[in-house]
Amino acid sequence: MDFNIGVDIGGTKIAAGIVQRDGTIIHQVKVPTPKLGREEILQVLKEVIVELTLWANKKNITLGGIGIGTAGQVHVQEAKILSGTSNIRNWGDIHLREEIKAYSELPVYVDNDVNVLTLAEQHFGAAKGYQEVICLALGTGVGGGVLTNGSLIHGTWGGATELGHVSIDMNGELCNCGLPGCLETFASGTWIARRMSKLLTEHGEEHIDVASITGEEVFRFYKEGHPLAKEVVQQMIQGLSIGIINLIHMFNPQIVVLGGGVMANEDWIIYLLQENLKHKGLRALVNGVELKSAELQNESGLIGASIQPWLYSTNKFSIENVQ
Repeated sequence: MDFNIGVDIGGTKIAAGIVQRDGTIIHQVKVPTPKLGREEILQVLKEVIVELTLWANKKNITLGGIGIGTAGQVHVQEAKILSGTSNIRNWGDIHLREEIKAYSELPVYVDNDVNVLTLAEQHFGAAKGYQEVICLALGTGVGGGVLTNGSLIHGTWGGATELGHVSIDMNGELCNCGLPGCLETFASGTWIARRMSKLLTEHGEEHIDVASITGEEVFRFYKEGHPLAKEVVQQMIQGLSIGIINLIHMFNPQIVVLGGGVMANEDWIIYLLQENLKHKGLRALVNGVELKSAELQNESGLIGASIQPWLYSTNKFSIENVQ
């Protein structure tokens, strides 16, 4: 089949579309993510999948399957969300395949949102042509996806490569996961803003609205030469560099791809990381590893999700009991 439905379930919006095998989105729908959580989201999911299916039928397009990417921990074999995320209310313990079977006969595949982003970059973006890939999504939190021999590492059920929760500072601030000094506490937009707010408060800079500071504003202050923003960015680069070196030591990749909202139009971060990575780590491993910004932007989740039916139906990945 040359067409699949892809669905990207995010904290602010649900994007769904019909995607051609070459990655082209031929029709899509975007709706705000319901604030009340589980039941409303499932209803919206039903509505957009039915709408896309009807549209495809009118155009005489045969669909091969439905691929979904969502934040949280996903049991890929069962297409079940085990636990969700703080920015989507009550989004856990949900058998998405079983829910969708009630109104669609198409095969359903579900994975973590950064895993499908990694697939999108491998097939159509910065990692195209690479078999050994690390992808980091720097946004509200930090997520990760890893490809080895061209296939995603899923672990026992799909929870592998939670790279944002690799601790890089045992004396660091406590992450939301309970560990000290996670990579997420250095490189996510949330924690970048938090560090800046703390420094502004400590230095008594009352002319800046500390309560509403964002990561984007921190970068703007940095470009304007604000000394506190420079300190925060230096911490971010140092922490992210250590994290990337650790991951290179673990996985021996060809390329590390950085995406997510923190990286949006911020290629200078890549330059600073490249400079900071020089002469650090095991040279046989670190030398030669490419560092790139993700090429696909807002549609990467939708496109990556849609790739799943093609991959699993052709047995490229060994996912048992997928129906």
